[in-house]
Amino acid sequence: MVWPLLFYHWGAQGMSKGLWPAVSGSIAQSERLDIAANNLANSDTTGFKRDQVVFQEVMSSAVSAAQKEEIPHKLYTEKDFHRLDGKDKSFVIVDGSYTDYSQGRAKVTGAPLDVALEGKGFLEVLAPQGSRFTRQGSLKLSTDGTLVTTDGYPVLAKGDAAATATRAELAARAIHLDPQKAGAVSITTDGKIYQGKDLVGEFSIQEFVDARMLSKEGNSLFNNKVPANIVQDGTRTTVHQGMLETSNVNAVSEMTELLKATRLFEANEKLVKNYGDLEARAVNDIGKL
Repeated sequence: MVWPLLFYHWGAQGMSKGLWPAVSGSIAQSERLDIAANNLANSDTTGFKRDQVVFQEVMSSAVSAAQKEEIPHKLYTEKDFHRLDGKDKSFVIVDGSYTDYSQGRAKVTGAPLDVALEGKGFLEVLAPQGSRFTRQGSLKLSTDGTLVTTDGYPVLAKGDAAATATRAELAARAIHLDPQKAGAVSITTDGKIYQGKDLVGEFSIQEFVDARMLSKEGNSLFNNKVPANIVQDGTRTTVHQGMLETSNVNAVSEMTELLKATRLFEANEKLVKNYGDLEARAVNDIGKL
């Protein structure tokens, strides 16, 4: 009965090598679907930057090219017939995702505390985790006159951006306006904030050597973990008062991406089902020999 057993061993190995690309493809398309859905859900979120998934294909021929297949002369066990030894590593994996930092469209609101950034800069804010950066420029005043984001994070004034700054030192840089003071709030294109004729602060706008080194937190915050990544020789970002930067998501493109991911997921699921039926038939037919 050794030949039927060997036939099952080789047949199952061959089917496994065909099954795993379909399984991994389903998983990868599922993640692609989640990212596209999140992009679409944030198509109206101010300052949102779309994400895109990156795939990587691992070829079994490259993994097992140096391996020599031999048939050992011994008593076979169940583990021998289910041994994979890396031969099934022909599959697709999600290598990660990256953020598209392209400029969103500007929308005129007329609100004096709304700002849109034109260029590569980010507003520095104080989040619960520490210093963070955002393109979300819909600002408002808290009850004590602190300039905050819609999430309630204080907007920081220009100052020392040292990575070793304590929370108290960061909080001391929060921009404050006097709610009782007369005079319109005006913001210059270089980020200076005036209340009437008095200068009350200047936005801390940071640009980065490589924005790909930023890590995204939620839908509007970014964390820079490498201090050397901050541009030190000044910024070229322009501030526009009374405007907001819209999301850079193209709703039509994301809908197309959703349809592609859904159809590919369904195709991979059909392949998984077909391989399952083939293996079931192999087991049943071999048992009759």
